[in-house]
Amino acid sequence: MGDIDLAAGRKMWASSSSSGKGPEMAADGLLHTWWESAYKAPFPQWIQVDLGSRRSVRRLVLKLRDDWPAQNQTLTVEGSDDGTAFTTLVASARYDFAPHAAIDLPETSTRCIRLVFTANNGPGPWGERGAFLSGFEVYGPPGEQPGETGPALPEPKKYVGPGETYLTFGTNRSAAGIVHLYFKGELRWDGEGGYTINGRLDATAGRESRRATVWLEYGGENESWKKSAETEAANGTSRTLAINLSGKLATGEKLELRLGTWQGVVLGIGGVEYTDKQQYTIS
Repeated sequence: MGDIDLAAGRKMWASSSSSGKGPEMAADGLLHTWWESAYKAPFPQWIQVDLGSRRSVRRLVLKLRDDWPAQNQTLTVEGSDDGTAFTTLVASARYDFAPHAAIDLPETSTRCIRLVFTANNGPGPWGERGAFLSGFEVYGPPGEQPGETGPALPEPKKYVGPGETYLTFGTNRSAAGIVHLYFKGELRWDGEGGYTINGRLDATAGRESRRATVWLEYGGENESWKKSAETEAANGTSRTLAINLSGKLATGEKLELRLGTWQGVVLGIGGVEYTDKQQYTIS
C-alpha cells in the first residue's frame, strides 16, 4: 500500500460547513482542526477532495480528534473524473470512528472522492450536530505519487434543504490600499420556495486605504442581481453592515451570492469588483 497521502493539501469542497469549520480543515494535516457540516443541517451531507488528476486509489483513512468520544457515522464513498458525475465506489456502511476509520476501496482510478454522510450516531449532542472529519487521507498502491494538477473543475453544486446553512466568504481588495471584506451569516430555506439571509458584512480598511464602498449581491441564477444596503470604510477604519434579506426561488434553482465593492482612486472611482460567486442549489 502506498504511504503518501494523495489528498494532503488538495482542494476540498463540502455540502455545508459550520462557522470556521470549512472542508479545508480536513486536509491541513492537523487533527485539532476539523470540518463540520452546518449545525443541525439535515442529512445527507458530503465532503469532496480533488486529487488534481486521475490517481490510482486503494484505501481511505478518515480521522477524528483523538480526544473526542467514539462516533459511528454512516457514509457512502463515491468517485468522479469531472467533479460532476459520481459513481459509487463503496456502498453505504456504518463505520466506527474511535477515533479513526479505514476504508478499503476496490482498485480504481479517479480524480475526485466524495464521502456522503447519512447519519451520525455519536453520543449525546454529537449526532445532532451533523457530520465531522478531522482528517481525510487517500492512499494508492505502492509507488503511487501525487500528480500534476489538471484543468480546474467546476464548483460543485451545494444543495440546501429546509433548515439552516452557515455562510462564510470574503476577499481582499487592493486598488488603493488594502480593504478586507468578510461575510458571515446563515441561509435559511423553508422548503416551499422562501429563503432568508441573515448575517454581517465586515469591511476593514488599512491605514493607507482610500474609501471603499461594499455590499452583498444576491439572487437566483435566472434573475437579475439584487443588492443589499452599502457601507464604507477608509483610512484604518472598520465598518459592519447588518444583512437581513429574503426572497423566493423555485425548487432546484441555484441561489447566488457575491460581495461587490469599489474604491476611490487618485482620479476618481475605480471599477467595481466582485468576489467569486457562491452558489447553493435549493432542494
